Amino acid sequence: MLVIDSFGIPRQSDDVRAVERLEKLKEKHGSNPWPVIEECFTIWSSRHPTHWESYLFYIDDIKETRKEKKFASTVDKKTGGTLRYTIDIPQPVMFMIRCLYTPEELDMGREFMRQFARKFPKMRIAERL
Repeated sequence: MLVIDSFGIPRQSDDVRAVERLEKLKEKHGSNPWPVIEECFTIWSSRHPTHWESYLFYIDDIKETRKEKKFASTVDKKTGGTLRYTIDIPQPVMFMIRCLYTPEELDMGREFMRQFARKFPKMRIAERL
């Protein structure tokens, strides 16, 4: 069923319910974003199971093709520097997180990425962080 949002754009009622569920979770857990982020993954993977599976294959491929597997690094031929892959977050999930949390509310810096890798090991590329 379609629902018209406040901007006049038709939306699926399941999408509207998902947004409401995420907002309630955010309100309930306050400064702890992890239950909300976990729900973002649940929503995206349940709505797009084929994309989810292909994403997991993509991450496995990245893990396998890095020269130094333990640290998931490779040498950049242009600069001579080392490129290190730590985690990979699906773009739709990243957009969901950023719609819910501003950069001031949720700093996605180094410490966030380390915690993210611990909480969501499927998204981790490097064995060691």
